[in-house]
Amino acid sequence: MTVIQPTSRLRLGDQVSCQTVDDGAVVLMADSGQLYTCNETTGAFLARVDGRQTFSEIVASFVDEFEIDERTAREDLSELAGNLLDEGIIAPV
Repeated sequence: MTVIQPTSRLRLGDQVSCQTVDDGAVVLMADSGQLYTCNETTGAFLARVDGRQTFSEIVASFVDEFEIDERTAREDLSELAGNLLDEGIIAPV
């Protein structure tokens, strides 16, 4: 799995579109036609992956919004981001 640095800036992959729905998000990989349904946490993460915010800024926003501790947010989001990078759903800027 890819390691995410605190200063990393992430964006959606080139062939990826994401639509927020009530309880998460739906992700379409245009090149393969794969469709993913995502839970609320993944949807909230993908909504923040805009190429401008650093990974640390995204973590801080989760701490504030979801009222979780920083360490838990960083570890969980790092694992999530690594998996999304490996799948090509997100990419580094």
